[in-house]
Amino acid sequence: MAVEEQRHLGEADELQIRLLMRLPPAQRLRTMMELQALWLDTVRARLRRAYPHLSDYELTVLMFERLQHGG
Repeated sequence: MAVEEQRHLGEADELQIRLLMRLPPAQRLRTMMELQALWLDTVRARLRRAYPHLSDYELTVLMFERLQHGG
């Protein structure tokens, strides 16, 4: 069993969280979904560069396999 790392938030992270908490719930959710989409696009682009021969479907499967295993 792997030992989990302790992660400490930096000042910028804490500020970002405080700013997000000021938003109304609907806007907060929308913002978080936009950030998630940006992050997934970044992961997909990195994998596309590493595996240009994969189809879109194969790339998506690989992406979610990697995300499921924390990498």
